[in-house]
Amino acid sequence: MPRIVVSLIGHIITTLSFIGVAIYAYMRQRELHRTTRNSTTLFIIIIAICVFFSGVNIFRIVYELNDGRESNLTTEFDLVAQYSSILIQSSLILVLFANKIVIRSKSSAGRVLAIGAHPDDIEIAAGAALSKMRDAGYSITGLILTQGEKGGQGDVRPQEARRGAEFLGLDEVHVLDFCDTRLSEDANELTATIEEMINRVEPDIIFTHSNHDIHQDHQSVYEATLRATRNARITILCYESPSATQDFHPTYFIDVSPYVEVKIKAIREHWDQRNKPYVRPEQVRGKLAFRGGQARVDYAEGFEVARMVSAI
Repeated sequence: MPRIVVSLIGHIITTLSFIGVAIYAYMRQRELHRTTRNSTTLFIIIIAICVFFSGVNIFRIVYELNDGRESNLTTEFDLVAQYSSILIQSSLILVLFANKIVIRSKSSAGRVLAIGAHPDDIEIAAGAALSKMRDAGYSITGLILTQGEKGGQGDVRPQEARRGAEFLGLDEVHVLDFCDTRLSEDANELTATIEEMINRVEPDIIFTHSNHDIHQDHQSVYEATLRATRNARITILCYESPSATQDFHPTYFIDVSPYVEVKIKAIREHWDQRNKPYVRPEQVRGKLAFRGGQARVDYAEGFEVARMVSAI
């Protein structure tokens, strides 16, 4: 077989290889963002490399089809392109492995109930901690009490809540239809609903809103959670919403350094809320860095302890 034909076949295979990697990365980008550190940067690098090397090899294919002549220059170019392609693809694999999020599973992992008044509350306030706990083996259930119709599109936000929960890895999420901004008017029913979910899930830990919050629905959920757990032996951690006041003082921190991008991507599932300032990546990252500084780690989520029950 003539050398030029062999070279042409090699360039076609290399081009298809890089195109295949780009397509695979694009189709699996949700999984990449959920399981990999620095996922946004890595995704951009992967696509850029694939586009560049595909373009180089396509150029050589077109050149050989139109000209067909071989020279020392084209031979050297082919050797460089082929060896660098192999090196680059191997390096990408190593980089992905090096940035994979690995959390040691806990043999004593229990059950968690995350309660939010609105569809985006648990992602914004505790999304990184919940995803880390899920990877560590905890079973996690989400309970969203309203469809957030006063703060966005009520027919869209429940689906966004389900996508956000799915991305974080929650085992299940329940989106109810209490009236947004008027939870205080349904205090007894709200308490009964939370108590019913507690009896069903039997959680060891509950994440809920803080009392130090100016949003009336958040305060109602906090109070209803305490009433619903009045006779239960459950740890209750109160998370920090964007409407938390300056009186919010966390004393329990969860190191979420590998999960910064995971939290940002989970919040982006709530596309209806994209114009709210507190969902901007720089603000999310800044809050995690601030709480991380208090905890002496890179990034953390902070919680107020309403009740801490020892596992011993």
